[in-house]
Amino acid sequence: MKEIKVKTSRKKFIHIYIFILIMIFLYPSSDFYNEGSVYNTIFFAIIIFSLLYAELSIANTSYIIKKDNITEIRGILTKQKTTIPISSISHINMKKNLIGMIINFGDIIVTSFTGVVIVLDSLSNPEKVHDILQENIEAMKNNHF
Repeated sequence: MKEIKVKTSRKKFIHIYIFILIMIFLYPSSDFYNEGSVYNTIFFAIIIFSLLYAELSIANTSYIIKKDNITEIRGILTKQKTTIPISSISHINMKKNLIGMIINFGDIIVTSFTGVVIVLDSLSNPEKVHDILQENIEAMKNNHF
């Protein structure tokens, strides 16, 4: 198995994208639309900050799954890496909320025997990632690398 790189799904921020679309469609019919440039500036600042928050959150974290370890990489300007060898994983949990079950995204929580935890946050198709990790653990136990 080659390495797999996964990132947080944009599905995590669907509520922000819906909020932005509602604001864009409703703003022209609001009283603020004709009031002047201060309200327009505030309106567009809210939209820009909302989009930046979502996109920077996605860009901030990535996860690399290899046959012998899993690594979390955080940061844009500085990098922080956390690695758990596959042989050190004590358990893997998958968590989905109602919206996650509807549009297929969720978290994978990987815990090592030493207590190190990596949360693969809001992945698309978390069952697939969970199965890959389980297969890697089984291969490690059976020494089939």
